[in-house]
Amino acid sequence: MNSLTVLETLISLTVQVTLLICVAAWVARRQHDGSDADCCWATLHACILALTAAAFLLPHLRLITWADLDPASNRIALYTALSLASRICGWIWLSGAAAIIAVCIGGIFRANFHVRAAAVDTGLERRLLELVPSLAALKRPIEIRVSQDCLSPFCWQLHRPIICVPDMLRGFPSAEQAAIVRHELAHLRLQHPLHLFLQRMVEAIYWFHPLVWWVSRQAAAAREFRCDREAVNSRCEVADYLRSLLRLIESQVTAVSRLPAGLGFLGDSSLLSRRASLLAESLDSPIVRNSGWRPAVVLLTAACLYVVLWLPVNPLASQRADLSPWPSWSTRALDAIGIPLRDYEVDGHRLVDRHG
Repeated sequence: MNSLTVLETLISLTVQVTLLICVAAWVARRQHDGSDADCCWATLHACILALTAAAFLLPHLRLITWADLDPASNRIALYTALSLASRICGWIWLSGAAAIIAVCIGGIFRANFHVRAAAVDTGLERRLLELVPSLAALKRPIEIRVSQDCLSPFCWQLHRPIICVPDMLRGFPSAEQAAIVRHELAHLRLQHPLHLFLQRMVEAIYWFHPLVWWVSRQAAAAREFRCDREAVNSRCEVADYLRSLLRLIESQVTAVSRLPAGLGFLGDSSLLSRRASLLAESLDSPIVRNSGWRPAVVLLTAACLYVVLWLPVNPLASQRADLSPWPSWSTRALDAIGIPLRDYEVDGHRLVDRHG
Protein backbone atom coordinates (compact mmCIF):
# COMPACT_ATOMS: atom_id res chain seq x y z
CA MET A 1 0.00 0.00 0.00
CA ASN A 2 1.23 3.48 -0.83
CA SER A 3 0.24 6.66 1.01
CA LEU A 4 -2.68 7.37 -1.32
CA THR A 5 -4.08 3.89 -0.86
CA VAL A 6 -3.90 4.34 2.92
CA LEU A 7 -5.69 7.69 2.60
CA GLU A 8 -8.37 6.08 0.45
CA THR A 9 -8.77 3.34 3.04
CA LEU A 10 -9.08 5.73 5.98
CA ILE A 11 -11.56 8.00 4.18
CA SER A 12 -13.72 5.04 3.20
CA LEU A 13 -13.51 3.62 6.70
CA THR A 14 -14.56 6.98 8.15
CA VAL A 15 -17.74 6.86 6.05
CA GLN A 16 -18.41 3.25 7.07
CA VAL A 17 -17.82 4.01 10.76
CA THR A 18 -20.06 7.09 10.64
CA LEU A 19 -22.96 5.11 9.18
CA LEU A 20 -22.41 2.28 11.66
CA ILE A 21 -22.45 4.74 14.58
CA CYS A 22 -25.74 6.16 13.31
CA VAL A 23 -27.24 2.67 13.30
CA ALA A 24 -25.90 1.98 16.79
CA ALA A 25 -27.31 5.27 18.10
CA TRP A 26 -30.72 4.41 16.64
CA VAL A 27 -30.62 0.93 18.17
CA ALA A 28 -29.46 2.17 21.58
CA ARG A 29 -32.15 4.86 21.63
CA ARG A 30 -34.81 2.18 21.25
CA GLN A 31 -33.51 0.18 24.20
CA HIS A 32 -35.13 0.69 27.57
CA ASP A 33 -32.72 -1.53 29.45
CA GLY A 34 -29.08 -0.80 30.23
CA SER A 35 -27.92 -4.29 29.30
CA ASP A 36 -29.04 -3.88 25.69
CA ALA A 37 -27.37 -0.48 25.39
CA ASP A 38 -24.15 -1.81 26.90
CA CYS A 39 -24.13 -4.72 24.45
CA CYS A 40 -24.89 -2.34 21.58
CA TRP A 41 -21.87 -0.09 22.20
CA ALA A 42 -19.53 -3.02 22.88
CA THR A 43 -20.61 -4.69 19.63
CA LEU A 44 -20.16 -1.39 17.81
CA HIS A 45 -16.50 -1.14 18.88
CA ALA A 46 -15.88 -4.76 17.85
CA CYS A 47 -17.52 -4.13 14.45
CA ILE A 48 -15.45 -0.98 13.88
CA LEU A 49 -12.24 -2.90 14.56
CA ALA A 50 -13.40 -5.74 12.29
CA LEU A 51 -14.17 -3.28 9.46
CA THR A 52 -10.73 -1.70 9.93
CA ALA A 53 -8.96 -5.05 9.81
CA ALA A 54 -10.89 -6.11 6.70
CA ALA A 55 -10.06 -2.83 4.95
CA PHE A 56 -6.31 -3.19 5.51
CA LEU A 57 -5.99 -6.96 5.10
CA LEU A 58 -8.48 -7.93 2.37
CA PRO A 59 -9.39 -6.69 -1.12
CA HIS A 60 -12.42 -4.43 -1.39
CA LEU A 61 -15.15 -4.01 -3.97
CA ARG A 62 -14.83 -1.17 -6.46
CA LEU A 63 -18.39 -0.33 -7.35
CA ILE A 64 -17.24 2.93 -8.94
CA THR A 65 -13.88 4.50 -9.86
CA TRP A 66 -12.63 8.05 -10.37
CA ALA A 67 -12.64 7.56 -14.12
CA ASP A 68 -16.35 6.70 -14.00
CA LEU A 69 -17.07 9.99 -12.26
CA ASP A 70 -14.80 12.26 -14.33
CA PRO A 71 -13.42 10.59 -17.48
CA ALA A 72 -11.88 13.84 -18.80
CA SER A 73 -9.80 14.68 -15.73
CA ASN A 74 -6.01 14.72 -15.71
CA ARG A 75 -5.59 11.72 -13.43
CA ILE A 76 -1.79 11.92 -13.30
CA ALA A 77 -1.89 15.50 -11.95
CA LEU A 78 -4.63 14.55 -9.48
CA TYR A 79 -2.65 11.55 -8.33
CA THR A 80 0.41 13.71 -7.66
CA ALA A 81 -1.57 16.29 -5.68
CA LEU A 82 -3.49 13.67 -3.70
CA SER A 83 -0.30 11.75 -2.93
CA LEU A 84 1.22 14.86 -1.35
CA ALA A 85 -1.98 15.51 0.63
CA SER A 86 -2.08 11.87 1.76
CA ARG A 87 1.47 12.05 3.13
CA ILE A 88 0.65 15.20 5.12
CA CYS A 89 -2.58 13.68 6.45
CA GLY A 90 -0.75 10.47 7.26
CA TRP A 91 1.77 12.20 9.49
CA ILE A 92 -1.00 14.17 11.23
CA TRP A 93 -2.99 10.97 11.87
CA LEU A 94 0.09 9.12 13.09
CA SER A 95 0.95 11.92 15.52
CA GLY A 96 -2.56 11.92 16.97
CA ALA A 97 -2.70 8.13 17.27
CA ALA A 98 0.71 8.06 18.98
CA ALA A 99 -0.44 10.72 21.48
CA ILE A 100 -3.59 8.77 22.37
CA ILE A 101 -1.63 5.53 22.79
CA ALA A 102 0.95 7.30 24.97
CA VAL A 103 -1.80 8.67 27.25
CA CYS A 104 -3.37 5.21 27.58
CA ILE A 105 -0.04 3.57 28.38
CA GLY A 106 0.71 6.25 30.97
CA GLY A 107 -2.70 5.68 32.55
CA ILE A 108 -2.09 1.94 32.72
CA PHE A 109 1.18 2.49 34.57
CA ARG A 110 -0.49 4.91 37.00
CA ALA A 111 -3.34 2.51 37.71
CA ASN A 112 -0.94 -0.39 38.12
CA PHE A 113 1.02 1.72 40.61
CA HIS A 114 -2.15 2.39 42.64
CA VAL A 115 -3.07 -1.29 42.61
CA ARG A 116 0.41 -2.38 43.73
CA ALA A 117 0.43 0.25 46.47
CA ALA A 118 -2.97 -0.86 47.79
CA ALA A 119 -2.93 -3.24 50.74
CA VAL A 120 -4.88 -6.45 51.21
CA ASP A 121 -7.31 -6.18 54.14
CA THR A 122 -8.09 -9.77 55.09
CA GLY A 123 -10.75 -8.70 57.58
CA LEU A 124 -12.64 -6.62 55.02
CA GLU A 125 -12.17 -9.33 52.40
CA ARG A 126 -13.58 -12.00 54.73
CA ARG A 127 -16.59 -9.82 55.58
CA LEU A 128 -17.30 -9.08 51.91
CA LEU A 129 -17.12 -12.76 51.03
CA GLU A 130 -19.90 -13.33 53.57
CA LEU A 131 -21.96 -10.36 52.35
CA VAL A 132 -21.61 -11.11 48.63
CA PRO A 133 -22.05 -14.87 48.06
CA SER A 134 -21.37 -14.53 44.32
CA LEU A 135 -17.88 -13.29 45.19
CA ALA A 136 -17.07 -16.53 46.99
CA ALA A 137 -18.66 -18.69 44.29
CA LEU A 138 -16.27 -17.56 41.55
CA LYS A 139 -13.92 -20.16 40.05
CA ARG A 140 -11.16 -17.56 39.91
CA PRO A 141 -10.88 -15.66 43.20
CA ILE A 142 -10.98 -11.86 43.09
CA GLU A 143 -8.66 -9.99 45.41
CA ILE A 144 -9.99 -7.03 47.40
CA ARG A 145 -7.43 -4.28 48.06
CA VAL A 146 -7.70 -1.06 50.06
CA SER A 147 -5.98 2.08 48.77
CA GLN A 148 -5.09 5.24 50.63
CA ASP A 149 -4.77 7.18 47.36
CA CYS A 150 -7.66 6.20 45.08
CA LEU A 151 -10.74 8.43 45.23
CA SER A 152 -13.26 5.91 43.98
CA PRO A 153 -13.69 2.13 43.94
CA PHE A 154 -12.56 0.57 40.66
CA CYS A 155 -11.83 -2.84 39.22
CA TRP A 156 -8.60 -3.89 37.56
CA GLN A 157 -7.88 -6.91 35.41
CA LEU A 158 -4.43 -7.34 33.93
CA HIS A 159 -2.92 -10.57 35.20
CA ARG A 160 -5.66 -11.28 37.72
CA PRO A 161 -8.98 -9.61 38.65
CA ILE A 162 -8.72 -7.09 41.50
CA ILE A 163 -11.26 -4.77 43.13
CA CYS A 164 -9.60 -1.71 44.65
CA VAL A 165 -11.60 0.35 47.16
CA PRO A 166 -10.75 3.58 49.01
CA ASP A 167 -9.82 3.42 52.68
CA MET A 168 -13.03 5.26 53.67
CA LEU A 169 -15.07 2.23 52.61
CA ARG A 170 -14.07 0.49 55.83
CA GLY A 171 -16.37 2.85 57.73
CA PHE A 172 -19.42 2.24 55.53
CA PRO A 173 -22.30 0.04 56.73
CA SER A 174 -22.01 -3.56 55.59
CA ALA A 175 -24.97 -3.35 53.20
CA GLU A 176 -23.44 -0.39 51.40
CA GLN A 177 -20.05 -2.09 51.19
CA ALA A 178 -21.72 -5.08 49.60
CA ALA A 179 -23.59 -2.88 47.08
CA ILE A 180 -20.36 -1.23 45.94
CA VAL A 181 -18.53 -4.54 45.60
CA ARG A 182 -21.44 -6.05 43.63
CA HIS A 183 -21.17 -3.14 41.21
CA GLU A 184 -17.44 -3.70 40.64
CA LEU A 185 -17.96 -7.45 40.45
CA ALA A 186 -20.51 -6.86 37.68
CA HIS A 187 -17.87 -4.95 35.70
CA LEU A 188 -15.54 -7.93 35.88
CA ARG A 189 -18.21 -10.54 35.20
CA LEU A 190 -19.48 -8.66 32.14
CA GLN A 191 -15.94 -8.35 30.71
CA HIS A 192 -16.04 -4.55 30.83
CA PRO A 193 -12.23 -4.22 31.04
CA LEU A 194 -12.09 -6.00 27.67
CA HIS A 195 -14.86 -3.76 26.30
CA LEU A 196 -12.89 -0.71 27.37
CA PHE A 197 -9.73 -2.05 25.75
CA LEU A 198 -11.59 -2.32 22.43
CA GLN A 199 -12.93 1.19 22.96
CA ARG A 200 -9.43 2.57 23.52
CA MET A 201 -8.22 0.90 20.32
CA VAL A 202 -11.02 2.56 18.34
CA GLU A 203 -10.22 5.92 19.93
CA ALA A 204 -6.55 5.60 18.98
CA ILE A 205 -7.34 4.78 15.34
CA TYR A 206 -10.22 7.25 14.86
CA TRP A 207 -9.10 10.00 17.22
CA PHE A 208 -10.06 12.60 14.60
CA HIS A 209 -13.71 11.43 14.46
CA PRO A 210 -15.97 13.41 16.88
CA LEU A 211 -18.68 10.74 16.84
CA VAL A 212 -16.19 8.16 18.12
CA TRP A 213 -15.65 10.26 21.25
CA TRP A 214 -19.40 10.71 21.63
CA VAL A 215 -19.80 6.93 21.46
CA SER A 216 -17.12 6.52 24.14
CA ARG A 217 -19.15 8.69 26.52
CA GLN A 218 -22.33 6.76 25.74
CA ALA A 219 -20.55 3.43 26.24
CA ALA A 220 -19.09 4.51 29.60
CA ALA A 221 -22.53 5.59 30.81
CA ALA A 222 -24.15 2.35 29.58
CA ARG A 223 -21.57 0.27 31.43
CA GLU A 224 -22.26 2.11 34.68
CA PHE A 225 -26.05 1.92 34.24
CA ARG A 226 -25.90 -1.80 33.59
CA CYS A 227 -23.67 -2.52 36.58
CA ASP A 228 -25.93 -0.38 38.76
CA ARG A 229 -28.84 -2.62 37.83
CA GLU A 230 -26.75 -5.78 38.24
CA ALA A 231 -25.74 -4.67 41.73
CA VAL A 232 -29.31 -4.65 43.09
CA ASN A 233 -31.99 -7.31 43.32
CA SER A 234 -34.59 -5.70 45.57
CA ARG A 235 -35.98 -2.37 46.70
CA CYS A 236 -33.94 -2.64 49.88
CA GLU A 237 -30.70 -3.12 47.95
CA VAL A 238 -31.56 -0.17 45.70
CA ALA A 239 -31.94 2.01 48.77
CA ASP A 240 -28.62 0.78 50.19
CA TYR A 241 -26.94 1.43 46.87
CA LEU A 242 -28.28 4.99 46.66
CA ARG A 243 -27.07 5.64 50.19
CA SER A 244 -23.60 4.41 49.23
CA LEU A 245 -23.54 6.91 46.36
CA LEU A 246 -24.59 9.73 48.69
CA ARG A 247 -22.04 8.69 51.29
CA LEU A 248 -19.23 8.85 48.73
CA ILE A 249 -20.39 12.27 47.60
CA GLU A 250 -20.59 13.50 51.19
CA SER A 251 -17.01 12.28 51.66
CA GLN A 252 -16.08 14.83 48.96
CA VAL A 253 -15.20 12.17 46.43
CA THR A 254 -16.00 14.38 43.49
CA ALA A 255 -13.06 13.82 41.15
CA VAL A 256 -13.62 11.93 37.93
CA SER A 257 -11.77 8.61 37.71
CA ARG A 258 -8.93 8.90 35.20
CA LEU A 259 -7.72 5.35 35.59
CA PRO A 260 -7.29 3.43 32.34
CA ALA A 261 -9.74 0.79 33.50
CA GLY A 262 -12.35 3.52 33.09
CA LEU A 263 -14.58 1.64 35.50
CA GLY A 264 -14.45 3.88 38.54
CA PHE A 265 -17.51 3.85 40.79
CA LEU A 266 -18.11 7.58 40.42
CA GLY A 267 -18.24 9.66 37.27
CA ASP A 268 -18.94 13.30 36.57
CA SER A 269 -21.86 15.01 38.28
CA SER A 270 -24.26 14.70 35.35
CA LEU A 271 -23.62 10.96 34.97
CA LEU A 272 -23.94 10.44 38.71
CA SER A 273 -27.26 12.28 38.71
CA ARG A 274 -28.58 10.12 35.85
CA ARG A 275 -27.49 6.96 37.64
CA ALA A 276 -29.25 8.00 40.83
CA SER A 277 -32.41 8.90 38.90
CA LEU A 278 -32.52 5.58 37.08
CA LEU A 279 -31.98 3.69 40.32
CA ALA A 280 -34.74 5.65 42.02
CA GLU A 281 -37.08 4.84 39.14
CA SER A 282 -36.26 1.16 39.49
CA LEU A 283 -37.87 1.21 42.95
CA ASP A 284 -41.26 1.30 41.23
CA SER A 285 -40.46 -1.01 38.31
CA PRO A 286 -39.29 -4.61 38.07
CA ILE A 287 -35.60 -5.17 37.40
CA VAL A 288 -35.33 -6.94 34.04
CA ARG A 289 -32.05 -8.22 32.62
CA ASN A 290 -31.91 -8.98 28.92
CA SER A 291 -29.26 -10.80 26.92
CA GLY A 292 -28.76 -7.94 24.47
CA TRP A 293 -28.39 -10.17 21.39
CA ARG A 294 -30.84 -8.20 19.20
CA PRO A 295 -28.69 -5.03 18.99
CA ALA A 296 -25.67 -7.21 18.20
CA VAL A 297 -27.49 -8.87 15.28
CA VAL A 298 -28.55 -5.50 13.85
CA LEU A 299 -25.03 -4.05 14.08
CA LEU A 300 -23.34 -7.12 12.62
CA THR A 301 -25.75 -7.05 9.68
CA ALA A 302 -25.10 -3.34 9.11
CA ALA A 303 -21.32 -3.89 9.25
CA CYS A 304 -21.56 -6.61 6.60
CA LEU A 305 -23.50 -4.23 4.35
CA TYR A 306 -21.26 -1.21 4.89
CA VAL A 307 -18.06 -3.09 4.13
CA VAL A 308 -18.83 -2.71 0.40
CA LEU A 309 -18.90 1.11 0.61
CA TRP A 310 -15.67 2.47 -0.82
CA LEU A 311 -14.94 6.00 -2.02
CA PRO A 312 -13.04 6.36 -5.34
CA VAL A 313 -10.17 8.47 -4.03
CA ASN A 314 -7.41 6.88 -6.11
CA PRO A 315 -7.47 8.42 -9.64
CA LEU A 316 -5.32 5.62 -11.07
CA ALA A 317 -7.46 2.74 -9.83
CA SER A 318 -8.06 0.25 -12.63
CA GLN A 319 -11.47 0.04 -14.30
CA ARG A 320 -10.77 -3.52 -15.40
CA ALA A 321 -11.28 -5.12 -11.99
CA ASP A 322 -14.23 -5.24 -9.63
CA LEU A 323 -11.91 -5.93 -6.71
CA SER A 324 -8.85 -4.07 -5.55
CA PRO A 325 -5.53 -5.94 -5.36
CA TRP A 326 -4.71 -7.89 -2.22
CA PRO A 327 -2.72 -5.77 0.26
CA SER A 328 0.93 -6.79 0.19
CA TRP A 329 1.15 -7.61 3.93
CA SER A 330 -1.78 -10.04 3.88
CA THR A 331 -0.46 -11.59 0.67
CA ARG A 332 2.91 -12.21 2.34
CA ALA A 333 1.20 -13.61 5.44
CA LEU A 334 -0.80 -16.09 3.35
CA ASP A 335 2.32 -17.08 1.46
CA ALA A 336 4.14 -17.70 4.76
CA ILE A 337 1.53 -20.29 5.80
CA GLY A 338 1.64 -22.08 2.47
CA ILE A 339 -1.07 -20.27 0.51
CA PRO A 340 0.65 -18.58 -2.44
CA LEU A 341 -1.42 -15.71 -3.81
CA ARG A 342 -0.70 -13.43 -6.74
CA ASP A 343 -3.25 -10.70 -7.12
CA TYR A 344 -2.14 -7.32 -8.40
CA GLU A 345 -2.37 -4.89 -11.30
CA VAL A 346 0.22 -4.02 -13.94
CA ASP A 347 -0.43 -1.05 -16.24
CA GLY A 348 -4.15 -1.14 -15.53
CA HIS A 349 -4.42 -4.91 -16.04
CA ARG A 350 -5.26 -7.33 -13.28
CA LEU A 351 -3.31 -10.54 -12.93
CA VAL A 352 -4.72 -13.29 -10.75
CA ASP A 353 -3.13 -16.62 -9.99
CA ARG A 354 -4.47 -18.42 -6.94
CA HIS A 355 -3.31 -21.86 -6.01
CA GLY A 356 -2.50 -23.64 -2.78
